[in-house]
Parts: sequence; structure tokens; C-alpha cells
Amino acid sequence: MIKQQKNLNTPLERKGYQIRPIIKQPESVAIIGGGIAAACVAYALTQKNIKVTLYCKDKEIAQGASSNHVGALFPLIHQQVDEISLFYQQAFWHALKCYKNLHSRGFAFSHDWCGLLEISYKTALEKRQNIFEQTSPWPKELITSVNAEQASLLAGIKLEHGGLFMPSAGWIAPGELVQQLFSAAQQTQQLSIKNQVNITALNQQDDKSWQLTTSKGIINEKVVVFCGGAESIKLNIIDELPLSSVRGQITNMATNEQIKNLSTVICHKGYLTPAHQQQHCIGATFEKDSFDIVATNAGDQYNLTMLEKCLPKLISWREQDVTSSKARLRCMTPDHLPVVGAMPDIAKHKSSYAHLAKDKNWRYHQPAPVIKNLYLLTGLGARGLCTAPLLADILTADLTGGEYPVGKQELFNLSPNRFVIRDIIRRKYL
Repeated sequence: MIKQQKNLNTPLERKGYQIRPIIKQPESVAIIGGGIAAACVAYALTQKNIKVTLYCKDKEIAQGASSNHVGALFPLIHQQVDEISLFYQQAFWHALKCYKNLHSRGFAFSHDWCGLLEISYKTALEKRQNIFEQTSPWPKELITSVNAEQASLLAGIKLEHGGLFMPSAGWIAPGELVQQLFSAAQQTQQLSIKNQVNITALNQQDDKSWQLTTSKGIINEKVVVFCGGAESIKLNIIDELPLSSVRGQITNMATNEQIKNLSTVICHKGYLTPAHQQQHCIGATFEKDSFDIVATNAGDQYNLTMLEKCLPKLISWREQDVTSSKARLRCMTPDHLPVVGAMPDIAKHKSSYAHLAKDKNWRYHQPAPVIKNLYLLTGLGARGLCTAPLLADILTADLTGGEYPVGKQELFNLSPNRFVIRDIIRRKYL
């Protein structure tokens, strides 16, 4: 793992906009959110003896996407090495280590590291698998090619196709995991959770602290970390970033003799999980720019149809086999990477780095202008279980002056100001 110390942010930095701000470690931090991102941040900060107050808009924590019955833990891996795959590979191993450590400490949650099988159910995927077998740069402990016979043995059921198998992947009950992360944080006596507090506005005071307008009145906090999901991206200041909402509905199905022996997570165009509490999870829909969290029969039918289309006759489920369904929102970014770090002052970026529109390689030594004491960890998309622990450790390094668990370029790839820098270079503001 690459480590980067804060003192590497020197005045001679050629790309000053990549320099992350250095602050004195705060005594206390406020977190907005209640899902996997907020839980990982609370867990990481309390381990550093930082007092955390969590503001969650719901009656209970983990009511967003983290409330799903089962979630798959696996990385996004492309055929060739690229920045996205490298990030998700590192995030995956980091998450696996974090969750195993949490469980070993007695904070138990339902899970199974049963592996995950990406089925090559169509010709294009078979070709991809063939190329992968010949040129794969990835270690076999991360991902390996298997034929139909091998896939069937791994899955515990008869499969007509082979695919790519991730032996260390698996599934987790996200709500239980989030609860246990918060429980571990509370054990330090440094975490206070305030439920049913909906933040409606952020207002910075003269001393650079924050006044939060909430459903419970005005609250004052010195340092704020936004870990909200897609339902919160319209909050002022946060709404300056190109975050979007994608609705996803999952469907829980009753197990039966055909499928009860399924022993690994299967991915096709969607996914199918092994049974947990006599239910399998299938999904999911993908509806851009929707904020609707009401589950529909149409969504269930879409998930059933998608499964039958990709894996014909694997299992004869019908609508009456649906035990429950749930629609939640994914918070997405344009480049499919999450966001972590200080909130940029976008107006000052435009004026400070204007010459990048003429020369993208122009040297700037001044650090990126930010809105002080406001940080973000959001945009996790459909892979929050995979990325949240690593992102939380990056944010903790931001706030404590510690070492970063990733390198300088990767930090910028995840930084909230990357979007405005790219837009300046693309001459969007001219």
C-alpha cells in the first residue's frame, strides 16, 4: 500500500490544485448521514479520539441503501489495468481487512465470503473472458477465469456458462454492518447519534464554523462532514457538485429446492445472492435522476425478467414468490469514482486557475481554495460496501495530519475539486 505524508505538499508543487488543506486536528466533528459512509467515518474518527456527533434524518440509522437485506462486496475490475480498477482493487482489500477485523473484535454481522461469479452469459462476455485468460494482469486471488463445470461446482447449482470468479468476494447484511460499526464507535465513548434531525441548510459563520438549520432548530458545529446519500445532494453548497441520483429497486425472493444450494454470489446484468434467512436478493433497476423510493410491482417484474433473460430456466420464480422489495437511491458522480475531501470554493477555483483553459500544464503553486471546515464523503454509487472504509481513512488523514493510504494522483482522482479543474481545462466557463 502506498503511503503519502502531508509534508509532501510542498510550496514547489507544480499542480497546486492537487494540494489538500492541512488543518489542526479538531476536537469534535459533526457528521451528516446514517449509512455505510457515515458509519465508516464515525468508526475511523473515534479511533483517533475525536468526538463525533452524527445527525441522521431518519428514525433509525441505515435506512437508505444500507437497509437492503443483502449487499455484495466486490471490486470493479476492468480487463486492463486502469486508475478505476486499481482504486477499486485497493478499496476492496482495505474493506475486507476492516470488516474482518471488526468481526474478530466481537461486532458480529451476517456475511459470507463465498466468492462472486461474473457469468459470461452472452457472446461478448465470452470473448471478454477469453481475452482475460490470455492477458489478465490481475492476481488469481483477486479474479480468475472458470469454465462452466468449474462455475457449477463453485455455485453449488448447474450453470450453462463459465465466467470470472472473485474468490475473496461475498455478501454482507449492510444494515447489521452499519449498526456494528456505530456500536464499535460508541464503545469509545466518543460518538453521539442524533436521529430525526433533518439538515435543511448550511451557513458558515464569521469564525468559519457552521450553523446548521435543522428540523430540530439551529445547531452550531465547528467542523462538518457530509456523508449524505443521493436524497441529500440538493442541500445548499453540496448542490454545486455534479452529483446525481439513480434509483435502484431490489427484490427479495423465497428460496426453494431449485436454488437453495446456491453457494456464491452470481452477477449477470444484475445479480443473485445465496439465501440469507430463506431469501435470495435479485436486482437491481437503474433509473437515472429519480428520487422516488416507493417500490413497485413493475420493478419486481423487471428484476425477474432480467434474471430469466440472462440466465434462462435457472429458476422458475414468479411474482408470488416475492417476499419483499425495496427502492433506494444511489449517489453517482460523472466519472464513477467517489468523492472525499474538503469542499472546494468553486468561484475561487475559476479565478485562481483560469489559465488552465489555455494551457492545461500551466504551473500553479498555490493550494486549492476550499470552504473551510466542510468535508465530504459521498458519491459511492452501488459500491459503498467496497469503498467506504478506504475513503473514511483518507478523510481521517485529512483531519488528523496522518498518512494517506493512497498516492497523490489517486487523492486528486477522488478529490471534490477535480470536477471544477476538469471543467476549466475543457473551457466550460469561457
